[in-house]
Amino acid sequence: MSDDQSSSSEHDESPDEETTKLRISFILSPSVRSQNQRDSLELPTEPIAVPASIRKRGLSAVVNHLLDRKVPKEGDDDSSKGTDDESDDDEEKLPAIPFDFLLNDKLLRLPLESAARKEGLSTEHALELQYFPARLPPRKEGESESLPDWITAMDYCGGGGVLFTGGADGVLRTFFSKGDNHLQDATSASAHTGPIKCLSAASIENKMLVATGSMDQTLITHVCQRDSMDLHAVYSGGHTNSIGSVALNNRGEKTIMASGDWDGGLAIWSVPTSLDGDANAENTSSKKRKGINGGYANKENKIEIQEVKPIQSIKAHSSNISGLAWGYDGVSTSEQQSTLLTGSWDHGLKVYDVNRMDCILALNGSRVVTSLSRCSNSNVVATASPDCTVRLWDMRTNGEGNTSAGSGMDKSLRQSHKAWVSSVQWSPTDPFVLATTSHDGTLKVWDIRSSLPLHTVRAVDKKGEKALCLAFGDGIIYSGGSDCVVKQFACKV
Repeated sequence: MSDDQSSSSEHDESPDEETTKLRISFILSPSVRSQNQRDSLELPTEPIAVPASIRKRGLSAVVNHLLDRKVPKEGDDDSSKGTDDESDDDEEKLPAIPFDFLLNDKLLRLPLESAARKEGLSTEHALELQYFPARLPPRKEGESESLPDWITAMDYCGGGGVLFTGGADGVLRTFFSKGDNHLQDATSASAHTGPIKCLSAASIENKMLVATGSMDQTLITHVCQRDSMDLHAVYSGGHTNSIGSVALNNRGEKTIMASGDWDGGLAIWSVPTSLDGDANAENTSSKKRKGINGGYANKENKIEIQEVKPIQSIKAHSSNISGLAWGYDGVSTSEQQSTLLTGSWDHGLKVYDVNRMDCILALNGSRVVTSLSRCSNSNVVATASPDCTVRLWDMRTNGEGNTSAGSGMDKSLRQSHKAWVSSVQWSPTDPFVLATTSHDGTLKVWDIRSSLPLHTVRAVDKKGEKALCLAFGDGIIYSGGSDCVVKQFACKV
């Protein structure tokens, strides 16, 4: 039963409040791209009347009623319980779908009339509400065995379907879903003598390349297949302190890499193009080299380890560069991205033209940046901070000097975490959705069209443990932290 029907039958006792109606038009959101889904969810756009006090859940019940689906029985105060005959009829209907709603491009989180007033919209005309299936809460569906040390960094390689993790013990590990609610540890390598602070993975030549930076001041890449991992190259001469951030860029004809260190140093590297050990890249030498832990690396395959020098190396910030992201240059995947976005403990964010190594945009924040992630279809970035807050920045530029084509905004999402926000990652498929982890042990999923998080789940089982890193997979969010266990959460619409 819909909210407008229930309001006319059950709430006659409070006419001053309950008989106030607003006219609305339901419009299916363009984010619903599947034609089959659009055909099954599309509603007529003719205006209908609903109670002015109706909220998201009541509107969801109205949409399900109009789609001739089951109507959720536990709703807001606007919904009625229905009769036994209606319950029997519902058994033959399709299950109810939870919906979310956009009013003036903002998620509806207030009573409809209050939200319209807040947005400055006139209620004399029908309000347009975009609707779409709501994102379901992350559901824990697997975890790894307990590892020897903290999980400090991770990244997911979609081309191989493999999760890479870096540990405080300096070990690089790979995981894949085993299918029985368990994450299988596929292979590992003792990559560093200190904790791994950053990690970036990419698919190249039907193989996977993963770069790791450590507190031991080393930066290396490994070539990985599902059941093997070989040291590929060692990058030297660019840093003299702990390496805090790294980002691979495999668009275009060659693969390049950026890395940042604790002193604010930024280096750009040309990654050797051959993943079989040939030294054919600029600033590259090939020689038999001892592995990180002593002994000759890859001695079984007789691969000579390549040593790479930086193309460029500059002082970009006055303190630790904690986040790096290659800029968004449009939909083309054939050309190398020419801009690099950086975030630092010096409270600053910058955009660099990597061809000239010039800073073309500098923004000054008020808090330390602990993590940075870029939206999938723009140069809007999200940053994490120790003050429990996630912030959004518009870092779009027109490429001339420090003139920004965006607003350079600092929009703070509502403070929801209770401790240091350790990691932020934007969804690779939804430009409005991001996720965060915190030292409070939680994982939160956000839609930037609302200042409040969509969902909050525990990322660690024991109280006092910290969630330190996360990564988006295919319909999955992975997290790791001081409990030494990789968690896997299903996160689907």
